[in-house]
Amino acid sequence: MDTRLLNYVEPIRRARGDFLYTYRGNRLVDLWKQGGRAILGHGKSHHLTGLKDTLARGVWMPVPHPGMRHLEKALQKLFPGKVLRIYRGLNRTLTVVGNFLAQQITWEDIPDPAYPGLRPAWSRFSNRITLWRPWIDTVGEVSSLRAPHLQDYHQDIIVPLLPLAWPEEVAVLILSDSVAPLFPPSELLSPVFAEYAQRAVYDLLQAIEQAPKVMLPKTQQALLNSSIWKGSSVYWYVDASFAQNDYEGLFREGLQKGFLLPPIVEDPLILPWSLSPGLDVKLAQLLSFNAEA
Repeated sequence: MDTRLLNYVEPIRRARGDFLYTYRGNRLVDLWKQGGRAILGHGKSHHLTGLKDTLARGVWMPVPHPGMRHLEKALQKLFPGKVLRIYRGLNRTLTVVGNFLAQQITWEDIPDPAYPGLRPAWSRFSNRITLWRPWIDTVGEVSSLRAPHLQDYHQDIIVPLLPLAWPEEVAVLILSDSVAPLFPPSELLSPVFAEYAQRAVYDLLQAIEQAPKVMLPKTQQALLNSSIWKGSSVYWYVDASFAQNDYEGLFREGLQKGFLLPPIVEDPLILPWSLSPGLDVKLAQLLSFNAEA
């Protein structure tokens, strides 16, 4: 995973909502959102309060605690009736999946249903495993449903991309009934991360119930007219034909204009639900330039 474009970003001092603030006093609209792990925004105060309360209890190691039950309950509300596994981080989860598939698998190998096409790296596993993103269904169409459309997934393994800031500490799998017995049981997490994760899942549930719509008319029109960006509603991807050097130039221009585009070209540009009319126009101009490049 090439993150070298992040070297062009000024050091970030704080983050709130859809915005990042640098030590030099500049503001960036975050259109990367950590690949989707910050899709609900940054700096939620109740997350910080919860982390402080859990840390203050002093139980940081993975031991039995109510937080695991709380997290499992939250996940069952998001994915009712599904067989779940919770593991200590993405790397551990990929190892477990690789053992089941009898071959090594990386994050980049997992097909993304929001992407309008099929990447070569996905061909080995497209019938066995897939990502799940909120507000998208199996064919890339926007959906306000949370779990009913999971029945349309034919893969045995679904990896939900949840709004968890620490994927190296918490990861979840949804398994078909036929393969679930072949996977190890869920693992104990530190209460610090289990309690944090369950709050994040409930935040996602609340956001899904609100059924938001993207309200960026200028930007949406620019994307629809673009020959470079492909996608729908929230998620937009750079077309594979767009040269890496050209994307680097666009990324740097975005920083100059106050926008953080995805520093990893395979990650989607994730739109906020709304911006001020002025920012909507500026973003549309940036993406329109891209379409004409």
